[in-house]
Amino acid sequence: MSLYDRAGLYFFFGCRWALLLSGLILYSKDSVVTPGLLLAAVLFQTIYSLLQLNKMRRKVAIMAAIADVCFGIYLLGLTGGLSSPFLIYSFTGLLMVKPFVSWRQYYPIILFYAAGIPILFAMTSGALIYKYVLVHFDYGFIVFAFFCLVSLIHYILQNVRKQFRKLVMIYSSRHMNLQPMKQGTISYVEELLQHILDGREVILCVESASRYEKVQSWKHTYFKNYMKQNSPLSQKMYTQLPSPTGEAVPYYVQVLLDRSGKKYGWLLVKTGRDELSILHKIYIQFILMKLEAFHFVNEKLLDAQETAVALERDAIAQNIHDGIAQELFFISIQLFQLKNALPPDVREETLPYVTEIEKKVKESHRDIRQFIIELKEEKRKFNLHSAIEKLLHRVTEHTEVVPIFENIGWAAHERLDIEEAIYHLVEEAANNVIKHAKAKHIHVKIEVTSVQWSITIKDDGIGMQTSEVYEQGRFGLRGMENRIKALNGAISFQSEAFMGTTVTAYIPRERSIAFV
Repeated sequence: MSLYDRAGLYFFFGCRWALLLSGLILYSKDSVVTPGLLLAAVLFQTIYSLLQLNKMRRKVAIMAAIADVCFGIYLLGLTGGLSSPFLIYSFTGLLMVKPFVSWRQYYPIILFYAAGIPILFAMTSGALIYKYVLVHFDYGFIVFAFFCLVSLIHYILQNVRKQFRKLVMIYSSRHMNLQPMKQGTISYVEELLQHILDGREVILCVESASRYEKVQSWKHTYFKNYMKQNSPLSQKMYTQLPSPTGEAVPYYVQVLLDRSGKKYGWLLVKTGRDELSILHKIYIQFILMKLEAFHFVNEKLLDAQETAVALERDAIAQNIHDGIAQELFFISIQLFQLKNALPPDVREETLPYVTEIEKKVKESHRDIRQFIIELKEEKRKFNLHSAIEKLLHRVTEHTEVVPIFENIGWAAHERLDIEEAIYHLVEEAANNVIKHAKAKHIHVKIEVTSVQWSITIKDDGIGMQTSEVYEQGRFGLRGMENRIKALNGAISFQSEAFMGTTVTAYIPRERSIAFV
């Protein structure tokens, strides 16, 4: 209830009528209340109450409030000045001035009123001001009490409005779309919490954020890794955490649990011990309840998406197996039968061509089977390093080539198109080594920093001529180059006869992508 809405005004004027009648009763004990005074007080209070309880124009309301303050001073002058029983009644008239001025203006008005009354009454009585004030020293207590009352009302209103704004912000967050979390969702929740917690730094570390966020800051990755290695002793606690620079920083830590009780992240609020109020913690719970609901729905949606993709890949793989793969197998059998059925007079001339065709068909059949395996297994849950290790093992499995795989650095998450480009680059280069290089070793090195990916594929085979490198369709090198350049990267080929071939590629990363 506000003082200035209808219910508040009824309460306010009820109190003022009580103060007025009490003043009249107290004044009548020591002095005679003249009919004129009684009539003037009751009539003015009645008219003023009716005016305020009915909507008035702003100018009329201001004039009425000023008239009420002036009448209060006049009433004090008639009934004993600062000794008047209407002193508190007159001060309450200042409350109706507040709607028309700011708090910055209101406090000086109170001070001016409180200081002006003794000066006015001292001058009208012919007494010295300081002597008049000393005689009525209890007036200072009334002024102090009124000032404290106004300050308390101001403080309560400020806090009520502040908490109301926070509740509105929390309520407004319901408009977030119920769709898989995308880049910016976690940042939105962090900004909301930061506003709710009066500007304190907030870090929201979600374990599966890589499923939602394409980009995470290095600070999120640092604290997420630290919390994984140093689990909090309780679900909610104040503690000291080491910053990336090594200094101990106070944080409020809350473990994020889903509805099944499984941990899915941590909330970190940079604050001293016991600085968060009960209201702060209640607001945190409101927002985290909303976040958990989003997390639950998003996990279900993402699982459904992954299942749908896996089913689609299986269907494509099965169609390829039942279609192209079977046709190639049938052609291979036909070629074998053709080779055995060749007449002796053309056998010597024709056999090399048939054998070469049979070899190419078998290679195509093998590539198709590898593609089916990739569709069904490796790409279902893509992990770049693991996928490349499996790729090298599979490509070299029935050969004498020894694979060597080296990876340096680790990225919390990377764009899928970059990961796929790296995978296909290694795949194409490794197949070239097996088919053409006659190498004994293939060395694949992948290094990731906060700036770029570096990919090196090196073999110790027979090498190739420089003129062959960019020959149209030769070794798939043109496709490698186009794929890397599409990502603003660079690729180079170095080869010498009988000294092997080295393929080196660089792909830039966004600076904000988390790197450890």
